[in-house]
Amino acid sequence: VSFPFQRDDGALEVIMGYRAHHNSHCTPLKGGIRFSESVDLQEIEALAALMTFKCAVVNVPFGGAKGGVRIDPHQYSDDELERI
Repeated sequence: VSFPFQRDDGALEVIMGYRAHHNSHCTPLKGGIRFSESVDLQEIEALAALMTFKCAVVNVPFGGAKGGVRIDPHQYSDDELERI
């Protein structure tokens, strides 16, 4: 997915992101968001699968999911990261 984002200084940029759902048989899905310049779909899919296994090991009835945003988080303010 890609989406437009307005920076604090008013500049617009298009940000690339990914979302993967590994196992939706156990809902809700559990997983966070990874901010990295090198994130790609295969990495996000692998992390979603790992989240499924981690939940299963501790007997939490959630499926695995993960999101990824291709940015350098150090180049954004805390407010910008929250809006992203």
